[in-house]
Formats: sequence, C-alpha cells, structure tokens
Amino acid sequence: MTLKLRLKVLFEFFGRLRSKSPPNFWQFGLTVREVIAARMLRAMTGKLSAIEARRMVMEKQSAVIRAHFAYMESILNGEAASALGAYFDVYQRAVESNRKRLSNRRWRWPRRR
Repeated sequence: MTLKLRLKVLFEFFGRLRSKSPPNFWQFGLTVREVIAARMLRAMTGKLSAIEARRMVMEKQSAVIRAHFAYMESILNGEAASALGAYFDVYQRAVESNRKRLSNRRWRWPRRR
C-alpha cells in the first residue's frame, strides 16, 4: 500500500517536472506575419468583411482574457515556473487557428517540427 502511494507521488512529481519543448518564437513570429499579411491583403483588395474585422477584435480580446486566466491558474496550482508557457500557449493556439482559417488552401508555408 505504501509502496503504491509512494510510486504515485513520485510519478506525479516527475510528471510536473517534465515539460513541453520550449516555445519556438521564430516560428511564432512567422505565423503572426502570415496572419497579418493575409488580413492586410484582404483589406487592400476590399475582401475584408465587417464580420472579419469584428472577429479580429473579438479574438484579440478573448485571447488576452484566456491567457490571463491560464497564467493565474498555473500560479494558483503551484506551477509558477510554467505560468509563462501557459500564457504563451494561448496566443500560439489563437494565431495558429487564424493562420489555418485565413490561409490559402493551395499554398502554405513549410512547417518545421
């Protein structure tokens, strides 16, 4: 019984120590640039609808709120070291979903993993 309990505690400890790979800020910057370019192209050609413009603002507001909640949740759970990563992950997911939605389906930037 105590051995199982100790193993469980040990696995939970190592599970918290194991983290994801560090964020790739270079790829994030390229993805942000691609999203901005897609929206600027739509605006310059007149294809940026009022719905898309409103969606841009709402997505930014939503990402800020979700990032703050993720940051605070990490701190409150005692995982202060991973709080910044949780904050960044929210923005990375939002930008990646925008890139997929706005990208031209015929051609995409090559993805490095």
